[in-house]
Amino acid sequence: MLTQSQIRWSISPSSTMPDPPLVTVLARAILAGEPTVEQIVARCSRTLGRPWRWLRPLAQRYVEAVAGQTRPRRRDVVQFLLRDEGFGRARSKYSGELSVEQWLTEPQQMHPVAAARTWDVPAIESSGALADWLLLNPGELDWFADLRGLGYKKPGHS
Repeated sequence: MLTQSQIRWSISPSSTMPDPPLVTVLARAILAGEPTVEQIVARCSRTLGRPWRWLRPLAQRYVEAVAGQTRPRRRDVVQFLLRDEGFGRARSKYSGELSVEQWLTEPQQMHPVAAARTWDVPAIESSGALADWLLLNPGELDWFADLRGLGYKKPGHS
């Protein structure tokens, strides 16, 4: 919260907010493939240009935090990273050295939870594949997904 005498640009960005680009890019790297420690470390190392020592413990904490859950959204992974004390220490210690060396451009793939892997349904690994399977175009799929919550009604309200 700013005091009356302060304006937003009078405060250095590092003191008021985290480094969103780096955190967002790492969240995308974490979500870009299988949620295993080895693969997360490999993707994040490729993204950052080197295998930082703190990546493996970070990946282990992430895998433990999401174990048994559905695949988290990017914003959930961003929040995990921002709340993770070890990642915070690494960002502080290496702030002048951390940068994005390689952007991952592969589309995110859907990963079923362990129980769903045995279901007799086709492998649908992207929203485009889901739209194709349902014989919809991506815009129609977005409409059915109701991402803006336009069709949501609170229980008990008509």
